[in-house]
Amino acid sequence: MPAPQVGVLTTYEERVPEQVRETAYRLGYELAKRGFVVITGGDGGLMKDVARGARDAGGIAVGILSHELARVPEDHPYHNPYLTVCIRAEMSYEGRSSIVVASSDVVVVVAGGCGTLVEVAMAYSMGKPIVVLEGSGLLADRLRQMFPDGYLDHRHIVRLRFVRSVEEAIRAVEELLRSRH
Repeated sequence: MPAPQVGVLTTYEERVPEQVRETAYRLGYELAKRGFVVITGGDGGLMKDVARGARDAGGIAVGILSHELARVPEDHPYHNPYLTVCIRAEMSYEGRSSIVVASSDVVVVVAGGCGTLVEVAMAYSMGKPIVVLEGSGLLADRLRQMFPDGYLDHRHIVRLRFVRSVEEAIRAVEELLRSRH
């Protein structure tokens, strides 16, 4: 049976507090340590930190690269040297995002912006479990305000699972994976 795949939905923003970078790194590390394949959009920002954590744990970090960033030079800020697998989707960011979400058994939101919000909506529509790591800033800290009952709409497809630490996120991922199988 293949290893479970966990998507980390996050930002390519480089200007984030150091503790958020550390959280992203620890999340990637802990997911990989447990044998999960870690999937991100692959570019810079926190995606690099997640991938670095996964690599440092001896795991697999998959990056689904949009056509805009599939071949950036190594000195480009969005180049991600920590990926173990690069999939050049030859699609826009939105197209790439659909592959990230569809390929994930569970997704975890860390910080994030507009692209992450699109991915959350995709995950919801696809019925993918969604874990939101509050305290990581940006979108992750606004989702509870936006969706106080945990549902994105009247269909109640999946309920957002809000957590406050990497440890809680890992427990939630494990529980959600167990309940799906």
